[in-house]
Amino acid sequence: MGDDLIQDTENTQTQTQNSQVEWSQTNTPSFIPNIWGRLYSTKVSLSGKYCWKNIESHKTEYYDLIQPEFSLGRALTCTFPMTKEIIKENIIKNVSKQQFIIKRDLDDSLNPAIITDLSHNGTFINGIRIGKGNSRVLDDNDVISVTHALVKIFLFKDLLKNEQDKVPKEISQKYYISRVLGQGACGIVKLVYNKTTCSKHAMKVIKKSRLTNGQINHLNDPAKIMNEINIMTALRHPCIISTEEVFDSLEAVYIVLELMQGGELFDRISKLGRLPERLTKLLFRQMVLAVKYLHSQGITHRDLKPENVLLESKDEETLVKITDFGLSKFVGEDSFMKTMCGTPLYLAPEVLRANGLNSYGPEVDVWSLGVILFVCLVGYLPFSSDYKELSLRDQILSGKYRFSHSHWRTISLDAKLLMKKMLTVRVDRRITLEQILNHTWMQDPDVIVRTERLLSGVPLGKEYYLTESSSNSDEENNNNKIAILKLMATGKRALSDSFNSCEPIPKKLRVENHPNIDDTSSTNSCGSHD
Repeated sequence: MGDDLIQDTENTQTQTQNSQVEWSQTNTPSFIPNIWGRLYSTKVSLSGKYCWKNIESHKTEYYDLIQPEFSLGRALTCTFPMTKEIIKENIIKNVSKQQFIIKRDLDDSLNPAIITDLSHNGTFINGIRIGKGNSRVLDDNDVISVTHALVKIFLFKDLLKNEQDKVPKEISQKYYISRVLGQGACGIVKLVYNKTTCSKHAMKVIKKSRLTNGQINHLNDPAKIMNEINIMTALRHPCIISTEEVFDSLEAVYIVLELMQGGELFDRISKLGRLPERLTKLLFRQMVLAVKYLHSQGITHRDLKPENVLLESKDEETLVKITDFGLSKFVGEDSFMKTMCGTPLYLAPEVLRANGLNSYGPEVDVWSLGVILFVCLVGYLPFSSDYKELSLRDQILSGKYRFSHSHWRTISLDAKLLMKKMLTVRVDRRITLEQILNHTWMQDPDVIVRTERLLSGVPLGKEYYLTESSSNSDEENNNNKIAILKLMATGKRALSDSFNSCEPIPKKLRVENHPNIDDTSSTNSCGSHD
């Protein structure tokens, strides 16, 4: 467009008087407004010759965007009404009363501007038609055209965009980089918007320099990276976070994931103190099914914890999704073990004994699921460095977990027995995923039906909810369940990118939240349980 159109964008707060144009208020405000963007007219450039009148007689002008909404069209009610005094008449006659509207949610300064095409003859961004009723993200230096790709009217400058977000061009062309969602041992997670669909995603950024320590690993092997990318993007299960795409650069690996809106399991537990046993059963069944699917695809997670279990919605009964699987393939085994074992609250004994060597099997995920089950049911950690009798490492290696009778007294015997079978030190005696699903505690018909409802995505009304207090007879309940299963068989959810989550900041449950544990607890060992 030319440097003359954008030369003063840095001085946005001191030059607002220059932006008072045809539609502006006549009185100059006494305060300095918060300007979030600018629309530079194309009057002084060749591209403006199809649109503006008297090109040579006009100096450079820009229009400050202050309000959360800006509209353009023939209607006088628009923020910028198209008039014959400034726009060529052959252009105006093809412009709709409302040509397009630009909106920005100013509650979060890093939310992008969204442009929506309201016209019949078309609004174009960088020469590409948006389409009536469609929206797209408006990014810095985007050119807006009306009625035809050649009729360029504005150049958009995003004054709130974070200049520190430097990503490869192939990513910035497709995604708008927004705020940081969280940061973990394996990288930083950012909120990103697909520019074309306006859909939100989470993008994990794994810096190579920080993890390789100058040594060659999978991150520097393009063939192995592509192999892992193909595996991750091919995974399709309702309880597994969908990997949209992966970008590899010299400095980092960028993994674009679906975004979950319900937060993480850790926060749900922290908010409630602990989960009701029936709700735990519903969520836990989904976790087991997800891990079982990963194992069937030859993937061992190895870093299962409540921070890596995400929830689709804020509803009590919600779909669960597992994330951060297969990261070791990108960061390298040594680096992965060093970062993962910083606080090994959920790691199996054989992982600690391996000392960074991959000499253990998928059974490690069963142990981690057992710790998660423990935390869901009673709200505190079975192993912690806060327990002074043994070191954290020795607690795990010996399978001696903290058992508080006051916390466990309301939990069913079947749940306790399942937990013990999962937290068994000897791998050959540890329960398997298949056995977990067939365990007495998991054989709850009501929970099985509810789980299948969530997996299928079939919306069912309250009349289908089967609870312990239901007055229906057993025969009526069974008939209802059969009807539900038949309905779900005909309406399976398409496992596409329609799911939406939030990538979490790793935290740990603190024993201080349960001050009475030490007074009423005894130490039990799972190592002797089959």
